[in-house]
Amino acid sequence: MKVICKINNLNSLSDSGLQERLKKYISMPGGEIDLDIGRDYTVYGVVFWDNSPWYYLCAEDYDEYPKPFAYEFFEVSDERLSSYWKLSAVDQGEGEVLSSLVFDEWAKDLTFYERLIEDDPEAVALFSKYRQLMDQE
Repeated sequence: MKVICKINNLNSLSDSGLQERLKKYISMPGGEIDLDIGRDYTVYGVVFWDNSPWYYLCAEDYDEYPKPFAYEFFEVSDERLSSYWKLSAVDQGEGEVLSSLVFDEWAKDLTFYERLIEDDPEAVALFSKYRQLMDQE
């Protein structure tokens, strides 16, 4: 799946309700998001928060792990879902379920993303492998 950035500032969204919803997750000074308008990004996973998709992508080529960005900042340029994605649904308690589309090892390991951002060698190697594979899809 590939997406093109169309907006990179929270304050440029015309829907104030949408702005308020996203501000629960985004706290950037001036509302600026670390994305380049017009740039094509590979989506490495999708998580659903507040019934909305957030795309895991690397804002820069040198990023070591993907970060989640609200779908409202993008338009889809290639809607094919990655062949490496699996559906993950994790009970969060109190009737909440966290659903995501991610590669198998991530889907099966509730600590995978945390280990990845903490530079765990196994998690880094797995993400690097899938990143290369998804970049070629």
